[in-house]
Amino acid sequence: MLLLRPIWAGDDKTKTHDKAPNPHVDSGLCTSCHTSASGGRETLRFDGSVSRLCQSCHDGRRAAREVHVVDVAPSPMIAKRIPPEFPLERRTLTCLSCHDVARSCKAEQQPAAPNRNILRGGQVSEPLMFCFHCHAKEDYRPFNPHDQLEAGKPKAQTCDWCHVGVPDVNAPSPQGASFALRTKSSGVCRNCHTVAQDHPVRAHMQATPSADMIWYMSAYELQSKMRLPLPQLLKYARTAKRTPRTIPLDEEGRVTCYSCHNPHERGLLPSGNPRSVGAEPKQAPNHRVRSREGKLCAACHQK
Repeated sequence: MLLLRPIWAGDDKTKTHDKAPNPHVDSGLCTSCHTSASGGRETLRFDGSVSRLCQSCHDGRRAAREVHVVDVAPSPMIAKRIPPEFPLERRTLTCLSCHDVARSCKAEQQPAAPNRNILRGGQVSEPLMFCFHCHAKEDYRPFNPHDQLEAGKPKAQTCDWCHVGVPDVNAPSPQGASFALRTKSSGVCRNCHTVAQDHPVRAHMQATPSADMIWYMSAYELQSKMRLPLPQLLKYARTAKRTPRTIPLDEEGRVTCYSCHNPHERGLLPSGNPRSVGAEPKQAPNHRVRSREGKLCAACHQK
């Protein structure tokens, strides 16, 4: 099963700012990528690392983020399908495997109508058709990992997309549990979603909350249950060194995608489970935000 998205860099809708000049449409911007205007692979910046060079701009802020994985070796099945004009480097995929960057290095090689995505393999009628240069079209079918229930029971196949095995939805949520995610922090979410590091504002992604903020988060989520004044709940959270359950942090105690967004379908986790807050149907109109009364910011930040 494949989960494919268009890999056109220009199709990434991430809002950008401080945009970098585009060296792919201007043969006079050689030094954007090379240490010398003479060009050549041996003069590439970042010690010749193509991925680091491309991602220095294509980070979702200065230029659109590329969603296809790089720096991995394709499976034997995929490797057999890769056209010869899609080069690998030491049997590994790089940005240059799909993008013919050198096409813009010489003015005489630039077509009359520039292809801003500089994709290899010629023109295609629609974005996904490009993916089928390497991926078998018959293997592709739409898949939503947030569609997690069938006849009221968890879909094991869906759980396996993010977890190593199927977690027990009825088990209590122990403090600091990792729930056997396949990758750490936001890695499991970035398989499908591309998000800038400063989303939603300033530095939230992978930020480490202070101890005071963690105790406030714990006290805030207890307010709806214990009906005690916030100062008293804060004192309790400090004494018990309680960590928040409703807004989970990652394995290293940092804010990540699932801190603010609940990836689970409504009804998968019991209503009494603190991790159930913000769960929505598989088509989520409210972005699965883990908010109480629509006030997500108040869950971490005091006025």
